[in-house]
Amino acid sequence: MKKILFLVVLAMSFLGTAQNNKEIKLDIFDVLALKSLDISYEYILNDESSIGISVLSNFEKKSASFRYSQKLMVTPYYRQHLFQRDNVNFFGELFGAINTGDLEPDELGDPDSYTDFALGLGFGGKYLSENGFVVDFHAGIGRNLFNTNLSQEVVPRIGISVGKRF
Repeated sequence: MKKILFLVVLAMSFLGTAQNNKEIKLDIFDVLALKSLDISYEYILNDESSIGISVLSNFEKKSASFRYSQKLMVTPYYRQHLFQRDNVNFFGELFGAINTGDLEPDELGDPDSYTDFALGLGFGGKYLSENGFVVDFHAGIGRNLFNTNLSQEVVPRIGISVGKRF
């Protein structure tokens, strides 16, 4: 999986050579509130659309009162920009999420794990300053398609990210 992620990011970095069409962001909501690390790379295709990939790794203990059930989630996404007000661009998002996590322990007490793929929709907005500083807020929901009897059926996508356009 690490090789696939590396190849996707590498391919996306070679898609364009123009200035100011790439963003790297860190989801501060996940870091501060949920003890998860979520890093995103986004490539701006044109004034109306972009593609990106987000990688979430969950460090919260299973005994926590609230946590993502996913241990690792790789989320490629497509954003269609709908309209703009001042420096805030509002968008709709279509995403897929390859997610892994732990199941409840079986009869022998051994925890089992799952891997599944979800499709989902989201929406959000992005503030872009004059010097390329980015604040991205988004929310979405997806549904796991294959192992729904083993994995969590619903996959959330919520975040407040900060980053830089270059």
